[in-house]
Amino acid sequence: MHTIEHIIVIGSGNWGLTLASLFSANCPVRVWTIDKAMADDLNAHRDRPGDFYTHPLPDSICIEPKYASPFDQDRTLVILAVPSSTMADVAAELGRHVATPLVLSVSKGYDARRLCTMSALIRREIPDAAVIVLTGPTIANEVAEGKPTRAILAGDDLMVLAQVKEALANEVISFEVARNPTHHEICAALKGIVAIAVGMAEGLELGANIQGILMTEGLREMATVASFFDIPEAIAYGVSGAGDLITTCISPDSRNRCLGEALARGRTSGQALTDVGMTVEGLAMSQTIETLWSLDVSIPLFHTVNGILNGERTDIRQALTSVIRKL
Repeated sequence: MHTIEHIIVIGSGNWGLTLASLFSANCPVRVWTIDKAMADDLNAHRDRPGDFYTHPLPDSICIEPKYASPFDQDRTLVILAVPSSTMADVAAELGRHVATPLVLSVSKGYDARRLCTMSALIRREIPDAAVIVLTGPTIANEVAEGKPTRAILAGDDLMVLAQVKEALANEVISFEVARNPTHHEICAALKGIVAIAVGMAEGLELGANIQGILMTEGLREMATVASFFDIPEAIAYGVSGAGDLITTCISPDSRNRCLGEALARGRTSGQALTDVGMTVEGLAMSQTIETLWSLDVSIPLFHTVNGILNGERTDIRQALTSVIRKL
């Protein structure tokens, strides 16, 4: 049985630093960086650690290179705050050090190559890990500023869920617990596709009306995909589904929305990703979900966005207006 007396955050990006700062009021927190150079840089600029995380880091947080110091897996919660593209390697490395860690996954991505969610990927690399998922409308900058929100903690073990919820209790994020983490992760990953479409509409200055239509259709298609995977409708229309979708579509801090805006304004994919400066999880999910279109699942908006992203549809305005007329 685990206890939570320490927290280690693996990943020093915007979300990782936000959670490290938030949870440092609860217990000692260490942030593990990819190497010593990164740790030294963050320690030297704790008052403003980066271009995206611009808030002072509490002095109590220890920033060090990964695995620079030992930890007791039975008394530590390990938070994996890394992009989905690196999650397999990060989890495998953790598994080489400990066999039964308590892990909190906070990545909302989907592994397109292995066709699995982050919690499934972690369990693949560390079979005996206890894995919890945090998901929901959690724009990092807003959480860092202390603006309130609500999120889901999902896992298969109710005792572990209750333990993690109690250990992470704070005044900014209120948590509700749920079973079947994969269900919540799939909905969370799908929302990025919709936000890219809404961002494109914003970039083209098509107005609020079309953005409302895109969000409505995106939510319908999310529910359709959820039904295909036997995910209860209540999850698609709940905090980790509709809640996260709406937030990601309307927030100017949304990576997926920002990518869509940049593409609509004529930036290439490479330039748009550089502009965003962080991983855009909706890209990989768009490619993954395209398989369902070939199976006659009704997801015309998802199909259209994927066509734009892979270069098959070059006229973004025509593509968006066309799909709306056909709904």
